[in-house]
Amino acid sequence: MSWATESLRPEQECSRKGNLVPHGHTPAVSSSSRVPNHTSLTSIRPRNIILSQLPADEYAALAKSLVPVELPLERRLSEPNQPIEFVYFLNSGLISTDAVTMKGETVEVGVIGREGFSGLAALLDQPQMSHSVIMQGVGDGLRIRSSIVRNEFVKGGMLQKLVHAFAYLQLVQVTQSVLCNRMHEVEARLARWLLTSADRSESEVLHLTQEFLSQMLGVQRSTVTVAASELQRQGMIGYSRGRIHILDRVALTATACECYGIVNASYNRVLKRGENGDLSYDV
Repeated sequence: MSWATESLRPEQECSRKGNLVPHGHTPAVSSSSRVPNHTSLTSIRPRNIILSQLPADEYAALAKSLVPVELPLERRLSEPNQPIEFVYFLNSGLISTDAVTMKGETVEVGVIGREGFSGLAALLDQPQMSHSVIMQGVGDGLRIRSSIVRNEFVKGGMLQKLVHAFAYLQLVQVTQSVLCNRMHEVEARLARWLLTSADRSESEVLHLTQEFLSQMLGVQRSTVTVAASELQRQGMIGYSRGRIHILDRVALTATACECYGIVNASYNRVLKRGENGDLSYDV
């Protein structure tokens, strides 16, 4: 299926325009990322990088309050200008942080994978934020009241160091997005966005549609259609039934604007991969 000929039935569209879920189907979490039961949390560390890296005593202080949850597409984790009641630590999936206008128009300013969590503002004495936070990719994670995480955060220790490192990476994303949205062409921005989402979700397959991409990039749907069709024509991506598959990462990286390399360099500097392949913060 090509981008130019995509046609969605009304019942196929999610409540948030853009993310396609087949009619009558609820996205399932794969067996590799199945939600652990609460009992196992004290003995087996989650895949979330921050939680997995905490010393035993700091992790134990949080583990007793962590609640395993499945996080389907479109799950809203916090609303603009509303209290941040819970923090969600991702084990898999993708969180999108979106700036929202008074008319309801959105532009994505950052994405989060298992390197982080939603609700950062709550740890910084800000009980709410002006952005919308939503699941962009199906996954699972651990929910905990923000007040509990904040109480542990202010004690210092490794949790505070890890949160600071994560906050820095979010700052890099947001600030680079400002430049990118102002200075670069749509095709280069689209390539950068696809690569970033794939990196954070650790998957080369993304569940997206033209309408969703137009919202995330802040452009008209027809503009996204032209840019994505060109990437597909050159064999960089494949598209079928609301799924984008990155086929040629090298070519897509060459097409992406310099912002991808700048942000990626920061992630590679702050997050290190060990000999066993596991990621950890370099703190």
